[in-house]
Amino acid sequence: MSADNNAFDNTLKMDTKKIQDKEYVSKVISDYVRNQSADTNALQSSASGKNYFNRDDVLKALNNIQLTYKTHYVAGQQVNINTDTFKTTLLNSMAKLNNVAAPKSMNQIDGRTIDFVEMIFGAFLRDPNISDAVKSLLLRLQIPVIKTSLIDHNFFYDNKHSARKLLDTIAHLGIGIEEEKNTVYQTINLVVDQLLRSFDKNTVSFRTALSSLQRLTTIEHKKLRQNEDVTRKQFIQEHARQLVLSELQYHTMEVKLPRPVQPLLLNNWSTYMFSCYLKFGKSSYEWQESIDILKIITKSLMPINNQEGWNSLKNNYHEIVNTVRTKLELTKQSKERIFMATANLSKHYEKAIKDSEFFEADAIEKERNKQLKDSIYADKSNDSLSPVEKQAKSAQSLIAELPAFVKPGVWFKIFTAEDMPPRRLKLSIIAQENAKLVFVDRKGSIVIEKEAETFTKELLNNQSQMLEDHSVFDHALSQVISHISSSHK
Repeated sequence: MSADNNAFDNTLKMDTKKIQDKEYVSKVISDYVRNQSADTNALQSSASGKNYFNRDDVLKALNNIQLTYKTHYVAGQQVNINTDTFKTTLLNSMAKLNNVAAPKSMNQIDGRTIDFVEMIFGAFLRDPNISDAVKSLLLRLQIPVIKTSLIDHNFFYDNKHSARKLLDTIAHLGIGIEEEKNTVYQTINLVVDQLLRSFDKNTVSFRTALSSLQRLTTIEHKKLRQNEDVTRKQFIQEHARQLVLSELQYHTMEVKLPRPVQPLLLNNWSTYMFSCYLKFGKSSYEWQESIDILKIITKSLMPINNQEGWNSLKNNYHEIVNTVRTKLELTKQSKERIFMATANLSKHYEKAIKDSEFFEADAIEKERNKQLKDSIYADKSNDSLSPVEKQAKSAQSLIAELPAFVKPGVWFKIFTAEDMPPRRLKLSIIAQENAKLVFVDRKGSIVIEKEAETFTKELLNNQSQMLEDHSVFDHALSQVISHISSSHK
């Protein structure tokens, strides 16, 4: 008998409320273990114990083979759990321990309890949310869990049982583990080793192992969070640099920047824009204002083509220079460099005004009371969207098409390439400006970036899948209970 066959594949998952109904679960398990459809005489004979090993014999034999009976998950292998082989090994151990020559069998209740536990482990192996490496770790706990199910009648009904929580913790801790050489895998393996050597009948061993792995979980989560924070900061900084560069290139491409003014825009103002993005974000007033001022500067550097343009520059250049200086002083840039850069800007304006063909020595400031925000430089009526703004607009619609479960913090099995195995990675960042998704490994390092549109298609085609960080025991138990219930209808 194989406990990891495909008989469960078409079984509907049980409703969460039903799996929490202890009375319902108890009845299904009791009916299965006692096999109500079987001959009652067989059950009575089993209970009498004349031709059957008793519970203590089973537990002693399980202790005997706990360290020697080993199974290892092999992906693609049709049978990873062979219940018949396991029972044969167990019966041989009992016969040897009891010096029994005449053949004896296992009593029905114990035998079918073992069958039930093996089916749960089979469900673990079918769970796509658990990596192959972690499945091998879980398989090592078969015998301790079988012993627990025979000793503790509350095991199947107590969702806070230390053995169940241990299984869940291993799966949760190992959600991103893909190889056995991983240090976290090796640490979990050592904890499992210790449990196998110490567990007899007392659940203290499970509680000790659980405490160790909970401490490890806390440490690993802290490390991941810290590393991911560094990774996210580096990504955002690089992203901000690219955005600032793109905006500068777009708004200066039709302007011949005078050499003395170049440092102001390419160094000082770009630094200010960079700090606005990092401190306040792209949707902030501060970021948009930094772009608006950039537009005002570049428009004011255009050649003066008419009297209105000359008047506007003469009336507003002081305010432009003062505004730029005030904003730059909010940064940590050198005060001396800020002074030099803004002084050069002021000198350029004064020269442009003086050298213009529209210069009027005795000109009256006709728009003396007109503020910069009302000038031709602040007029946005003829402005078109920059490439960055266009991309951000289309990005929002692409992000909106992502399924609701696609959000930072969720783990996925990610398609990498046709000739490469998928990776188990965590979604760390969704870049709103360009609809890029950034995935990190369990160390917090960036592994791959994907376009939102591409990732949506991969999810629809089942090339990439979300990994549910659920209770693996509850999930497996619900599958087994559902399968048993549907089989007896």
